[in-house]
Amino acid sequence: MNHLDYSVSREDAIRSLFDGSGLCLEIGPSYNPILPKRSGYRVETIDHCDATTLRAKYDNHPGVDAGKIEDVDHVWQGEPLTDLVGCGRFDVVVASHVIEHTPDLLGFVKECEKALSPQGRLVLVVPDRRRCFDFFRPASTTGAVLQAHHEKRTLHSAGSAFDFIANFCTFDGSQGTGVAGPATFALSNPIAAAARAFERYAVREEYRDCHGWVFTPSSFRLIASDLAAIGATELKEEGFWGTPVFEFVTILSRTAPGCPLDRSDLLVAAHREAADPPAPVPFREPSPESPQPPVTEEPSCSS
Repeated sequence: MNHLDYSVSREDAIRSLFDGSGLCLEIGPSYNPILPKRSGYRVETIDHCDATTLRAKYDNHPGVDAGKIEDVDHVWQGEPLTDLVGCGRFDVVVASHVIEHTPDLLGFVKECEKALSPQGRLVLVVPDRRRCFDFFRPASTTGAVLQAHHEKRTLHSAGSAFDFIANFCTFDGSQGTGVAGPATFALSNPIAAAARAFERYAVREEYRDCHGWVFTPSSFRLIASDLAAIGATELKEEGFWGTPVFEFVTILSRTAPGCPLDRSDLLVAAHREAADPPAPVPFREPSPESPQPPVTEEPSCSS
């Protein structure tokens, strides 16, 4: 697997992987666009709310420059993507830390495929569960992806919400493990909070966010290869890159040859990644009198 160098800029490294001179679509750029309009890219953007609402949401948010939030061209409220942007228009579609939030992963990929021109590329930046708060969750499977699409899910399952909240953890106080690996971890929520979330998600009628899908690099490549092999999508792997942080990058296109690894190799690699790295030790408060961290029933995920 190739690896990107983020020493200059994460965004520059990702942009170096594709030709961004054509008409582009960026889904969910929020406060950190890969293809900022201010830099001259011909790009339309989709987000879950307008720019004014995004700026209010992230105003005074630690580590966020709300000034980087740009005008949103299309506000997405759960309808098919191409109902908003049309079909066959875009040379590049970029979605950074988006696909794991989609209730119907295959449906999302198929809509991106429809939005692309015949030679277009889908660029996905995806969190690696081994390096973020999903550390203790098992990787998603192709069967689960197909089941969600068969059910035409528009909302996350109550089970996904339970797993997300029950196993959400921090590492030495951070949501990422870091390159060197953490010494300790702490669960962010009591199990009762996950049970209450399950009950809410089970009866909800509106979208509630969570990480519905969890990946390691090879488990994602396996799903993408499976979906192409069975004809669920025409998009195949054109390139795949690890990164120095808690994400990986892949490009899919209709004209690509697909993943160079066969299914058996991907299964072996995904199995190895499932136990890598070793788990850190639980953080223990030194005494009962020590202050406890606040309980967050629906954790704020930055990815």
